[in-house]
Amino acid sequence: MQAFIAELIVVGSVEFTNELYTKIYFSGCDFRCPYCNKPHMLETKPEQQTEIREIYNKLENQRETVEGVLLTGGEPCFQKQALIEICKKAKELKLKTVLDTNGSKPEVIEALLKNELIDIIIMDFKASLKQDFNKATNSATFFKSTKKIIKDIKQTLEILKAYDEKTEIIFNTTIVPGLIYKKEELLEIAEEIKNINAAWQLQPFTNETVKDKRYQDIIRPTSSFIENLKEAIRKEYPKMRIN
Repeated sequence: MQAFIAELIVVGSVEFTNELYTKIYFSGCDFRCPYCNKPHMLETKPEQQTEIREIYNKLENQRETVEGVLLTGGEPCFQKQALIEICKKAKELKLKTVLDTNGSKPEVIEALLKNELIDIIIMDFKASLKQDFNKATNSATFFKSTKKIIKDIKQTLEILKAYDEKTEIIFNTTIVPGLIYKKEELLEIAEEIKNINAAWQLQPFTNETVKDKRYQDIIRPTSSFIENLKEAIRKEYPKMRIN
Protein backbone atom coordinates (compact mmCIF):
# COMPACT_ATOMS: atom_id res chain seq x y z
CA MET A 1 0.00 0.00 0.00
CA GLN A 2 1.08 3.54 -0.74
CA ALA A 3 0.21 6.90 0.75
CA PHE A 4 0.70 10.45 -0.48
CA ILE A 5 3.08 11.94 2.08
CA ALA A 6 4.24 15.53 1.63
CA GLU A 7 6.78 15.40 4.43
CA LEU A 8 7.94 13.08 7.20
CA ILE A 9 9.91 14.45 10.13
CA VAL A 10 11.33 11.51 12.05
CA VAL A 11 11.97 13.43 15.28
CA GLY A 12 10.33 16.78 15.94
CA SER A 13 8.77 18.90 18.66
CA VAL A 14 5.04 19.58 18.85
CA GLU A 15 3.00 22.37 20.44
CA PHE A 16 0.91 20.38 22.89
CA THR A 17 3.75 18.68 24.79
CA ASN A 18 7.47 18.79 25.44
CA GLU A 19 7.84 15.24 24.14
CA LEU A 20 9.29 14.44 20.71
CA TYR A 21 7.08 12.99 17.98
CA THR A 22 7.41 11.56 14.50
CA LYS A 23 5.42 13.96 12.32
CA ILE A 24 3.74 12.63 9.18
CA TYR A 25 2.30 15.25 6.81
CA PHE A 26 -0.30 13.75 4.48
CA SER A 27 -0.79 15.61 1.21
CA GLY A 28 -4.21 16.43 -0.18
CA CYS A 29 -6.93 18.47 1.49
CA ASP A 30 -10.62 19.12 0.83
CA PHE A 31 -10.34 22.67 2.20
CA ARG A 32 -8.64 25.61 0.49
CA CYS A 33 -8.36 28.08 3.35
CA PRO A 34 -6.95 31.34 1.96
CA TYR A 35 -4.70 31.75 5.03
CA CYS A 36 -3.30 28.20 4.83
CA ASN A 37 0.34 28.04 5.96
CA LYS A 38 1.02 24.75 4.15
CA PRO A 39 -0.26 25.42 0.61
CA HIS A 40 2.29 23.00 -0.88
CA MET A 41 0.45 20.13 0.84
CA LEU A 42 -3.00 20.83 -0.59
CA GLU A 43 -2.59 18.63 -3.68
CA THR A 44 -1.41 15.04 -4.06
CA LYS A 45 1.52 14.63 -6.43
CA PRO A 46 3.03 11.48 -7.97
CA GLU A 47 6.44 12.17 -6.40
CA GLN A 48 4.83 12.13 -2.94
CA GLN A 49 3.77 8.48 -3.19
CA THR A 50 5.38 6.60 -0.34
CA GLU A 51 5.31 2.90 0.50
CA ILE A 52 3.66 2.30 3.87
CA ARG A 53 6.49 -0.11 4.67
CA GLU A 54 8.96 2.81 4.56
CA ILE A 55 6.88 4.64 7.17
CA TYR A 56 6.71 1.50 9.30
CA ASN A 57 10.50 1.21 9.21
CA LYS A 58 10.96 4.79 10.37
CA LEU A 59 8.48 4.30 13.21
CA GLU A 60 10.26 1.12 14.29
CA ASN A 61 13.67 2.80 14.21
CA GLN A 62 12.51 5.71 16.38
CA ARG A 63 10.23 3.88 18.82
CA GLU A 64 12.66 4.44 21.71
CA THR A 65 13.23 8.10 20.85
CA VAL A 66 9.75 9.54 20.34
CA GLU A 67 6.60 9.62 22.43
CA GLY A 68 4.29 9.10 19.49
CA VAL A 69 3.16 9.99 15.99
CA LEU A 70 1.50 13.21 14.85
CA LEU A 71 -0.69 12.66 11.78
CA THR A 72 -1.28 15.97 10.08
CA GLY A 73 -1.22 17.60 6.65
CA GLY A 74 -3.00 18.48 4.46
CA GLU A 75 -5.91 16.42 5.69
CA PRO A 76 -4.95 12.92 6.91
CA CYS A 77 -8.55 11.67 6.80
CA PHE A 78 -8.47 12.20 3.04
CA GLN A 79 -6.47 8.93 2.89
CA LYS A 80 -8.57 6.72 5.15
CA GLN A 81 -7.00 3.30 4.68
CA ALA A 82 -3.40 4.48 4.81
CA LEU A 83 -4.18 6.52 7.93
CA ILE A 84 -5.78 3.55 9.66
CA GLU A 85 -2.90 1.23 8.82
CA ILE A 86 -0.27 3.67 10.09
CA CYS A 87 -2.24 4.14 13.32
CA LYS A 88 -2.43 0.37 13.77
CA LYS A 89 1.34 0.10 13.36
CA ALA A 90 1.93 2.95 15.81
CA LYS A 91 -0.27 1.23 18.38
CA GLU A 92 1.58 -2.04 17.81
CA LEU A 93 4.78 -0.17 18.67
CA LYS A 94 3.15 1.35 21.79
CA LEU A 95 3.36 4.87 20.37
CA LYS A 96 0.83 7.58 21.16
CA THR A 97 -1.20 8.70 18.14
CA VAL A 98 -2.31 12.28 17.54
CA LEU A 99 -4.61 13.26 14.67
CA ASP A 100 -4.77 16.83 13.37
CA THR A 101 -7.93 17.18 11.25
CA ASN A 102 -10.44 19.70 9.91
CA GLY A 103 -13.30 17.47 11.00
CA SER A 104 -14.90 17.06 7.57
CA LYS A 105 -14.66 13.25 7.50
CA PRO A 106 -16.78 12.01 10.43
CA GLU A 107 -16.85 8.42 9.20
CA VAL A 108 -13.05 8.22 9.28
CA ILE A 109 -12.81 9.83 12.71
CA GLU A 110 -15.46 7.48 14.09
CA ALA A 111 -13.64 4.44 12.69
CA LEU A 112 -10.39 5.54 14.34
CA LEU A 113 -12.03 6.19 17.71
CA LYS A 114 -14.17 3.06 17.65
CA ASN A 115 -11.05 0.95 17.13
CA GLU A 116 -9.09 2.87 19.78
CA LEU A 117 -6.46 4.01 17.30
CA ILE A 118 -6.25 7.67 18.36
CA ASP A 119 -5.15 9.12 21.72
CA ILE A 120 -5.47 12.82 20.94
CA ILE A 121 -7.56 14.61 18.33
CA ILE A 122 -6.73 18.19 17.36
CA MET A 123 -9.62 19.58 15.33
CA ASP A 124 -9.10 22.81 13.47
CA PHE A 125 -12.39 24.66 13.92
CA LYS A 126 -11.99 27.02 10.99
CA ALA A 127 -14.89 29.41 11.45
CA SER A 128 -18.39 29.84 12.80
CA LEU A 129 -20.82 27.40 11.21
CA LYS A 130 -23.48 30.14 11.27
CA GLN A 131 -21.49 32.67 9.27
CA ASP A 132 -19.96 32.42 5.79
CA PHE A 133 -18.05 29.20 6.45
CA ASN A 134 -17.07 28.82 2.80
CA LYS A 135 -15.37 32.24 2.79
CA ALA A 136 -12.95 30.96 5.43
CA THR A 137 -12.38 27.53 3.87
CA ASN A 138 -13.16 27.64 0.13
CA SER A 139 -14.33 24.07 0.71
CA ALA A 140 -17.53 23.96 -1.34
CA THR A 141 -17.38 22.17 -4.67
CA PHE A 142 -19.81 21.07 -7.38
CA PHE A 143 -19.97 17.70 -5.63
CA LYS A 144 -20.19 18.86 -2.02
CA SER A 145 -22.02 21.95 -0.83
CA THR A 146 -21.18 24.11 2.17
CA LYS A 147 -24.40 22.88 3.77
CA LYS A 148 -23.21 19.26 3.51
CA ILE A 149 -19.74 20.12 4.83
CA ILE A 150 -21.24 21.86 7.86
CA LYS A 151 -23.51 18.85 8.43
CA ASP A 152 -20.44 16.59 8.40
CA ILE A 153 -18.58 18.80 10.86
CA LYS A 154 -21.57 18.77 13.20
CA GLN A 155 -21.61 14.99 12.96
CA THR A 156 -17.92 14.96 13.89
CA LEU A 157 -18.70 17.07 16.95
CA GLU A 158 -21.32 14.54 18.02
CA ILE A 159 -18.78 11.74 17.63
CA LEU A 160 -16.17 13.65 19.65
CA LYS A 161 -18.73 14.21 22.38
CA ALA A 162 -19.36 10.46 22.53
CA TYR A 163 -15.65 9.73 22.98
CA ASP A 164 -14.50 12.73 25.01
CA GLU A 165 -13.92 10.69 28.17
CA LYS A 166 -11.59 8.26 26.39
CA THR A 167 -9.79 10.59 24.00
CA GLU A 168 -8.10 13.92 24.62
CA ILE A 169 -9.65 16.58 22.39
CA ILE A 170 -8.16 19.93 21.45
CA PHE A 171 -9.94 22.46 19.25
CA ASN A 172 -7.79 24.97 17.41
CA THR A 173 -8.92 28.23 15.78
CA THR A 174 -6.64 30.60 13.88
CA ILE A 175 -7.41 34.28 14.41
CA VAL A 176 -7.16 36.00 11.03
CA PRO A 177 -7.69 39.78 10.92
CA GLY A 178 -10.49 40.65 8.53
CA LEU A 179 -11.69 37.03 8.29
CA ILE A 180 -11.91 35.19 11.63
CA TYR A 181 -11.55 37.73 14.41
CA LYS A 182 -14.94 38.90 15.66
CA LYS A 183 -16.02 38.13 19.21
CA GLU A 184 -19.51 37.22 18.01
CA GLU A 185 -18.19 34.57 15.61
CA LEU A 186 -15.96 33.00 18.25
CA LEU A 187 -18.88 32.87 20.68
CA GLU A 188 -20.81 30.95 18.02
CA ILE A 189 -17.97 28.43 17.84
CA ALA A 190 -17.96 28.24 21.64
CA GLU A 191 -21.67 27.40 21.57
CA GLU A 192 -20.96 24.46 19.23
CA ILE A 193 -18.26 22.93 21.44
CA LYS A 194 -19.39 23.92 24.95
CA ASN A 195 -20.64 20.43 25.87
CA ILE A 196 -17.52 18.59 24.71
CA ASN A 197 -14.79 17.82 27.22
CA ALA A 198 -12.01 19.61 25.36
CA ALA A 199 -9.47 22.40 25.41
CA TRP A 200 -9.70 25.24 22.89
CA GLN A 201 -6.67 27.05 21.57
CA LEU A 202 -6.74 30.39 19.77
CA GLN A 203 -3.63 30.96 17.70
CA PRO A 204 -2.51 34.02 15.74
CA PHE A 205 -2.38 33.98 11.95
CA THR A 206 1.07 34.34 10.38
CA ASN A 207 1.66 35.30 6.75
CA GLU A 208 5.12 33.78 6.29
CA THR A 209 4.14 30.98 3.89
CA VAL A 210 0.72 32.16 2.67
CA LYS A 211 0.33 32.17 -1.11
CA ASP A 212 -2.95 34.09 -1.32
CA LYS A 213 -1.86 37.67 -2.02
CA ARG A 214 -4.84 39.07 -0.11
CA TYR A 215 -3.34 37.73 3.11
CA GLN A 216 0.37 38.28 2.55
CA ASP A 217 0.29 41.81 3.98
CA ILE A 218 -2.05 41.15 6.88
CA ILE A 219 -0.42 41.91 10.20
CA ARG A 220 -0.28 39.18 12.83
CA PRO A 221 -2.87 39.82 15.57
CA THR A 222 -1.34 40.97 18.84
CA SER A 223 -1.31 38.81 21.95
CA SER A 224 -3.44 41.39 23.75
CA PHE A 225 -6.08 41.21 20.99
CA ILE A 226 -6.27 37.43 21.36
CA GLU A 227 -6.36 37.69 25.14
CA ASN A 228 -9.32 40.04 24.89
CA LEU A 229 -11.13 37.48 22.75
CA LYS A 230 -10.38 34.77 25.30
CA GLU A 231 -11.72 36.90 28.12
CA ALA A 232 -14.92 37.58 26.17
CA ILE A 233 -15.40 33.83 25.69
CA ARG A 234 -14.63 33.03 29.35
CA LYS A 235 -17.21 35.60 30.42
CA GLU A 236 -19.95 33.78 28.51
CA TYR A 237 -18.59 30.25 29.02
CA PRO A 238 -16.69 30.26 32.34
CA LYS A 239 -16.19 26.47 32.37
CA MET A 240 -14.53 26.38 28.97
CA ARG A 241 -10.83 25.49 28.93
CA ILE A 242 -9.38 28.05 26.56
CA ASN A 243 -5.66 28.51 25.93
